[in-house]
Amino acid sequence: MNPTRSAMTLAVASALALLLPSHAGAQSLPQPEVSASGAPGIVNGRVKEGVRGVSLDGAVVILNGYQVTTGRDGGFRISGVAPGRYTLRIDYLGYQGREVEIDVGADAGVRLDVTLQSTAAMELDRIQVRGTRDAQALALNQQRTAINYTNVVSADLLGQFPDNNIAESTQRIPGVSIERDQGEGRYVTVRGAPKEFTTVSIDGVQLANPDSASRGVELDTIPADVISALEVTKALTPDMDGDAIAGNINIRTQSALDRDGMTLRASAGMGRYELGNGDNERYNATLGNRFGADRNVGVLLSASHSRQGRFTDNVETLYQDLGDGRIVPAAVEIKDYEGVRTRTGVTGRFDFRIDPGNLLYFVASDSTFEDREFRDNLIMELERHTDDSGQTTGTAGRATFDKELRERTYDKNIRTFNLGGEHFVGDQWKIDWQASRSRATKETQPRMQYVFRSTVRPELAYDYTNHDFPTWTIIGQPDAPATGVDLPESWFGFRRLNDRYEYNRETEDALRLDFERQQALLGDSGTMKFGLRSRMREKSFDDERYRNSDADDFAALGITMSDMLCDGVSNNFGYFLAGRRFCRDIFDRHAGPLRDSENHGRLIPDSLIGDYTAEEDVHGAYVRLDAEWEQLTLVTGLRYERTRLEGAAIQFDEDEEVIVPMRSSRDYGHLLPSVHLRYEIDADTIWRASYSTGLNRPDFHRTAPFRVFADDSDGDNAIIEVEAGNPDVEAAYAHNLDLSLERYLRPLGLVSAAVFYKRIEHPLFVATSTEVQPDGSRVRTTRPENGDSGRIYGAELAWQQTFDFLPAPFDGLGVYTNYTYANSRADLPFDGGSTELPGTSRNNYNVALSYDKHGFTARLAYNYRSRFIQAFDVTSPELNVYWDDRESLDFSVGYALTPQWRLFGEVNNITDTDQVRFQGERARVLEMENFGRSWLAGVRFEY
Repeated sequence: MNPTRSAMTLAVASALALLLPSHAGAQSLPQPEVSASGAPGIVNGRVKEGVRGVSLDGAVVILNGYQVTTGRDGGFRISGVAPGRYTLRIDYLGYQGREVEIDVGADAGVRLDVTLQSTAAMELDRIQVRGTRDAQALALNQQRTAINYTNVVSADLLGQFPDNNIAESTQRIPGVSIERDQGEGRYVTVRGAPKEFTTVSIDGVQLANPDSASRGVELDTIPADVISALEVTKALTPDMDGDAIAGNINIRTQSALDRDGMTLRASAGMGRYELGNGDNERYNATLGNRFGADRNVGVLLSASHSRQGRFTDNVETLYQDLGDGRIVPAAVEIKDYEGVRTRTGVTGRFDFRIDPGNLLYFVASDSTFEDREFRDNLIMELERHTDDSGQTTGTAGRATFDKELRERTYDKNIRTFNLGGEHFVGDQWKIDWQASRSRATKETQPRMQYVFRSTVRPELAYDYTNHDFPTWTIIGQPDAPATGVDLPESWFGFRRLNDRYEYNRETEDALRLDFERQQALLGDSGTMKFGLRSRMREKSFDDERYRNSDADDFAALGITMSDMLCDGVSNNFGYFLAGRRFCRDIFDRHAGPLRDSENHGRLIPDSLIGDYTAEEDVHGAYVRLDAEWEQLTLVTGLRYERTRLEGAAIQFDEDEEVIVPMRSSRDYGHLLPSVHLRYEIDADTIWRASYSTGLNRPDFHRTAPFRVFADDSDGDNAIIEVEAGNPDVEAAYAHNLDLSLERYLRPLGLVSAAVFYKRIEHPLFVATSTEVQPDGSRVRTTRPENGDSGRIYGAELAWQQTFDFLPAPFDGLGVYTNYTYANSRADLPFDGGSTELPGTSRNNYNVALSYDKHGFTARLAYNYRSRFIQAFDVTSPELNVYWDDRESLDFSVGYALTPQWRLFGEVNNITDTDQVRFQGERARVLEMENFGRSWLAGVRFEY
């Protein structure tokens, strides 16, 4: 960060703060605007808050015992109202309720706009303090009025946390945890289920996925600054896509119609990363307004950009089962990561409220993530272990050393287009429709790698008594270091130059059409809803690899490895010394002649066996019945989804070097019933119970029809190793039970408890089986297979509250905390026993303490996730890979200079927590990673 530029930014902000006017005082609420409008018997209107004119989503509107809920634009509609005089009541948690007298005539309906006042509104030093309270109110009211079990968190509340992307924002929600890449959130796990069990959508449009190997969406692509709210649905209703066993995370975009007048927000922040002293920059801006004679056209554009100079210390040890009861370290990698991550997001939304009963909208979003990275790596291969060698101490009879530099840049992009409409037809019918496209790409270029190998193959003694910080001693080499692996540079000679290109592309075109009408078949009131849904998804992956291993080509450059090293040294964790690091320009300076050489050739097997294409069409139809009594609401229905999957890949025999194109297809269907009950013990105490069903379709690359053969014969013990996809593997199917009790606290808060149980049929694993052929040879095949059954169960507890009722100065305090317990078990294929499912952490919790008063806000947020299994070792289950438990402590602070201008600061990873993976037990550390603390400070403007 440039200190001069930072000082100038703050100076300009302070000057503008003095020039701009501030609000002069609390304003009295205007009288509701009531007018005769529309068809007879219809009462419609809008509910908003009294300062900025923000629409209040989730307000309860009651007329003559009939209850409806406002939508995202604060709108509501009640039909079939007989002529007469009524009292209309509006209730909104965190706001003062209102009653409005209306007269419904015989010739026209009634239109009214109602303004509510926040219970937290106050004036202190000419600055109106609202902060997180209004943000919590918006989210809690939407959650309170939901029929099925849903968590809602507003963007304003999430903005109080120092999060870099959407994945990190979701970890604050009950039952949600994340997987990280170099300390930054990437994948989302809900209720201990595998990441593939959760779908992600924007305004109801499922996101295409840039990941070629998983259906789990890489959410680090999307900035956290371009959303309106996050909605996590954990119990699916019949009108929702069925492929979400754990739940759906819906990212709701902002709309200019969500508030009166202009929307203008902007912020700029700059800071540093402690490890590597890299820049930490973040900028965002939102501009929107309403147009037209009736202010019924909304246009909003939101943009975000961040740049992070990240450095990561990383040390890995891979353990091997020797087959005689001993597990020993087999390979060690000491890695220095240095890179820059750039994230850019743009969202545009157009809304046209034709009249109270008709809305058209168009939403376009584009999120790009670029990661340019250099990785220095010292690799040690440990072989020929002595008989007395074990896991903790021992000697490798031969050690091979590689020293390498990899330069890798990948670009991920997720782009969505969404055109839709909502239309009321007559008194009874409502029609919703949507046409959308989502497209994701991930391109890796360049991905080049220099590898130098030691010509010395010494004995090496190891000591893992301290499993996090082991020691290695080279034996019998007088020029070797006394301890450690800061090896003589003269040991190394050119091994190879690797060059690689990857490209993944996925698109989904979707259509949705829903019909809804009033029904009187069941309950005092209710609706019948039915619709159609089609999703057409295409996916492809291409991997191209090239290599030059010719030592003469490198010798012709007239340099040695030492000429490619610079003054910086590898000093991982201040302990692992691995010698000088490579200069960052060696690919530009020296790779050209090696790539132009005739010895630079394509690696045929490696460039083909991972390639695949797939087409998946999902067509669905559903019927949904909503019935309401005085305190009880029932939602039930049935969904049917038909799936057509086609794939193409290759079959490759490594020994014969034979390539055979392969194609596969499959057609299958599922019925997905569900029942949801919501009971209001009173206006603030809600009980919910749900039975729902869901699917998890296998990852595309798991169903691709590839086969790779390799002969691993040893004398008469002939073994043919086969790695393959499995087009016939079945989708997992789950029966889900949910039960929850919520108590909403006045003036603003929530205490809730929930339990859940999921029974899973056909869980998916990658497993190995062996068949004996008639000639006595054996074929050992590793491919995706279904287990018989599995289960996930657990509980969630949550408490959030603002303590406005306490005496000053404690009335600015607030708490946001939740805890989730999850347990899972699934049967492995081929009677292989049982195991936990990937992603199941037994314990997850968040504790956040906040203070909001006199224009000052502060939040201290703690997050904890316990260990979970990541990958299975099909031949040695004792070497299954686990992520160790991890905690993080983050802090954010802000101060309002005026009602428009605010200074803010953030500190991440205050405790400087390492991230650890291990094989089977904590003493077998597979990976230990440190990425240090970071901080950011800046200025924010809001009008």
